[in-house]
Amino acid sequence: MFKKPFKVKSNTQVKGSERKLFKELVLKSFPVLTEEEFNDFLPKKEVLNTVKVQTWEGEVVQVYTVQKVPMIFDVRGVCYPTVYFLWKFPKLLYAFTTHSQVTNFILQGADLMLPGVTSPPHQSGLPKYGNLNENNLCYVNLLNNVAAIAVGLAAQSSQSMVFANGRGRCVKIMHYYGDKLCCGDGVPKLSVPNLGPPEWLVSKGYDEDFPALGQESQPEKITVEEPSEKVVEIVENTTEENIENEEHNTEVDSVEKQDELLKYCFLVAVKYSKTLTLPCLTSNFFKLHMLPACPEGKSLDLKKSSYKKLKPFLEKMVELRVITIKEIKKGVEAITAVSKECSVFSEFYITPEFRPRKDNEVETTTSVVESYIITGNVLPIFQKEGFQKGDTVLGTDVRKYVAKYVKDNNFQDDENPKLVKPKEILRTICKSESPITWEELVERVCESMKNCFKVSSGGGEEMFNKGKVSPINISVSVRSGNKKVTLMDNLELFGIKLSEFAKECQHGVAASTSISRPPGKKCDQLLVQGNQVIFVYNLLIEKYKIPKKYVKGLENAPKKKK
Repeated sequence: MFKKPFKVKSNTQVKGSERKLFKELVLKSFPVLTEEEFNDFLPKKEVLNTVKVQTWEGEVVQVYTVQKVPMIFDVRGVCYPTVYFLWKFPKLLYAFTTHSQVTNFILQGADLMLPGVTSPPHQSGLPKYGNLNENNLCYVNLLNNVAAIAVGLAAQSSQSMVFANGRGRCVKIMHYYGDKLCCGDGVPKLSVPNLGPPEWLVSKGYDEDFPALGQESQPEKITVEEPSEKVVEIVENTTEENIENEEHNTEVDSVEKQDELLKYCFLVAVKYSKTLTLPCLTSNFFKLHMLPACPEGKSLDLKKSSYKKLKPFLEKMVELRVITIKEIKKGVEAITAVSKECSVFSEFYITPEFRPRKDNEVETTTSVVESYIITGNVLPIFQKEGFQKGDTVLGTDVRKYVAKYVKDNNFQDDENPKLVKPKEILRTICKSESPITWEELVERVCESMKNCFKVSSGGGEEMFNKGKVSPINISVSVRSGNKKVTLMDNLELFGIKLSEFAKECQHGVAASTSISRPPGKKCDQLLVQGNQVIFVYNLLIEKYKIPKKYVKGLENAPKKKK
């Protein structure tokens, strides 16, 4: 789920009643956890945040963090503990134990296969694969350390695992140590703690029964009859068979993933490449368009796919009617057309931030997105769309959600569709029962929420500010001696560093500058000697790419002499 980067939609602190609801949710989801243990984990003064993220697959997930460390994530109402939470409560869920050699596969996002599982021996009295139903929560740990390295869902019931004879999937991995959830912005780097081996391995001295893969067990030094060659042969064959099964399943899994990656890179290239021109030689298409489309951290290798070579794969895409290939001359083929009507093409979509760009294509525009913070008064309007109190909704989307709420509840006036009948929560918001226009309704809903805005700079920095957008104000003042100075307010709200901006003004107009905080102002003010309105305005618009509607004061520029 978190193998690829995700998009953060909001990050808010959880307080009051919402904090109590979180506590109830966790205790209900994990009955093994006591209230006393939870209170020790999250004291009243400990800061709890909820981060709303959207995964690369489009799934909206609520992540609860403590001191910026993700502890719980909620997917469609189901609570999942992170590896960090399980480090504190290792007995919270059933754990499947595996060898350290399998770790590399899991930490690359692969599921845990049954051949890689080490189960308690029969003499321990413990069930071989626990007592789970399909899709029950569980986690993965190691023979030498019970600390969780991955969290997921049981791929099949425990009973089915017993009858599977050591074949097939065991755990569908949802989150693992080292994924993007663990490596997000601001998340501290924590090492896996050493919590010791599983109790069933230590308490009865079974640790010698489970050597590392490829090694032989060390027999106890007691006087017993020598085992027959037949018994030794059976044990060795069984071990080799398990290892072969594991390698086979891993190999199949790797081929499937390589096929998926190959198809992904192909579709990204044909749909989103900025430099693709047709006809394009098939060899150039792979080198110049498919390889650059490979996601960061992945390696595209044709030989590891089921196709082995490029030609069989492209023939498959021709068969699916995604592309058309023609032979230009003997032995030389080129892609001549792409079918945009093909379902494979039209259904494929990735968000803009993951699409390929030209080498010289850099986003330098500063964008300002005006939004609203959802309050308790308007929460019922947005709740069915997955929003919660404190979430932000774009100003352009408010009308869409209000219209959907009105139509779903049949609040539109039967005689005049341009009017809405305020009922239930709308009656409280509008403070009236008389029919009102759509524009007035949307305006009242917006007034019932708090204003906020997000500023995104070309360098990738984002700033969230509460309240309405205050534009950059350029004014001219006359000081003692009839000297004019140019004053600029609210530059910091748009992510502009005053010290750097002041230097550019000093060099650009050869004038002195100063920075101060005027009484009653929330932001520092920049002063430049002389009337420099035109220079400052052009600098903001042309270099910093501030939208013109957010820069005021051009009328204060010096008038041209006739």
